[in-house]
Amino acid sequence: MISRGFRERIAVSFLGAALVLAAVLGVMTVRSFTNAGSVPAGQVSALQQPGSAAAAGNSSSSGPSAGGGAGGGSGGVSGGKITIGGFFDITGPIDSSVERDTVRAYMQAINAAGGINGRQVEYVWCDSKYDASSAGQCARYLISQNVLAVVGPTAPLGENDQIRTLTAAGIPVIGGLGTPAEYQDPLSFPVSTSFYRYGGAIADEAKSLGVKHPAIVVLGDVPWVHPVEANLLNRLAADGIGYTDVEEVSATQASYTATVFNLQHSHHGPSGGGPQPNYTCQPTEKGCPDYVIAALDPFSYHRLFDAMQAANWYPGVLGAGLDKFNVQRSYGNELSKAHSLVPFMSPYDHQGNATVRQYLGTVQRYYPGQFQALDIYTQHSWTAAMVFAEAAKRAGSGLSRESLVQALNSLQGFQTGWSVPLSYGSGPHDPNHCFNYTSHEGGAWHTTSSWICS
Repeated sequence: MISRGFRERIAVSFLGAALVLAAVLGVMTVRSFTNAGSVPAGQVSALQQPGSAAAAGNSSSSGPSAGGGAGGGSGGVSGGKITIGGFFDITGPIDSSVERDTVRAYMQAINAAGGINGRQVEYVWCDSKYDASSAGQCARYLISQNVLAVVGPTAPLGENDQIRTLTAAGIPVIGGLGTPAEYQDPLSFPVSTSFYRYGGAIADEAKSLGVKHPAIVVLGDVPWVHPVEANLLNRLAADGIGYTDVEEVSATQASYTATVFNLQHSHHGPSGGGPQPNYTCQPTEKGCPDYVIAALDPFSYHRLFDAMQAANWYPGVLGAGLDKFNVQRSYGNELSKAHSLVPFMSPYDHQGNATVRQYLGTVQRYYPGQFQALDIYTQHSWTAAMVFAEAAKRAGSGLSRESLVQALNSLQGFQTGWSVPLSYGSGPHDPNHCFNYTSHEGGAWHTTSSWICS
């Protein structure tokens, strides 16, 4: 067990960091925005004056059985209203409500600034419950609501399978986690780096860090992760790195105690049910494994770190998307060698960046309870909202699904402010091949590289 004093030190440190960050960003009393004049769709101001709530944050659905809808009109555009939607794993082990609320916050700010070409945006959503069947129900629900587009979906277990369901109905999908199907459909417009690229990038970063014999832990209950895992293992082997154990885990596991024991004790033989390791630590070999390479969701990371601390085991950690506010609490001086790669600038050390300020300030104003839950995937959601708003603005008064897709495909070198420029066009889209690398050494996150692109 971790001592109460240790937990209190972590909590106090994190609270202090959050307060400093809020002060630096000028995040004050939480209020809704009012119409403070025209704001470009891709540059939502987080500094508008307080006033009444905007409509986008008031539209919601807890699932396909909820009432209400997009109303008349073709493709989610009716009179002075634009209806878009999303589905999110909320009930269950993954709570993606923060991704939902990030999109809603962006649209509320858009509405408060006068909407998109004078139209207000309504956002309908559905809880996919970390269940593939429920994700299918959500996709059909959004089709029934006649949404113009799906923006920022975040549903690890069912998202990949539902891209084709939505696009077959003529509905463009903007954003998402970066699953394989999102890069294979001409009506899908991803904003982040494909997860498949994460595998090779993590392995190459391991080589640059001097990792010799890592143990691996990945989410095994998400089918589309398996090609990512295979790419990681193949690249590790090609880079001359011998991995000692491969643990395939589930996001539904209450505890990772047994997983951490297996990661520590690879000389007992493989035990995780995953691919066979290509190196076995010897009982007398100190510091083996020397790193944990992890590909987990933010909630599973937290359970992994809790189990590592309980075992008093602190190897280096390398993974994707580790720099999450409420995962930060799991780091202390005892876990100083943590490294992460992300396809967007980390808010931790880019506080002067205009997009970072707008993103943090807007979410804080509209959904203050979600502020500490922000993570790399909310950056996906914010960017998806930004891309949608820019394309809808370009489509003008004749906004429809067809004109929206044409406008999306016309985006070339679109400046998000915190990623490489995004460009689309005809056919499938793969606009972002680049990562930033960050380190937690020294007790705080800092960026250690410029953009590294594959």
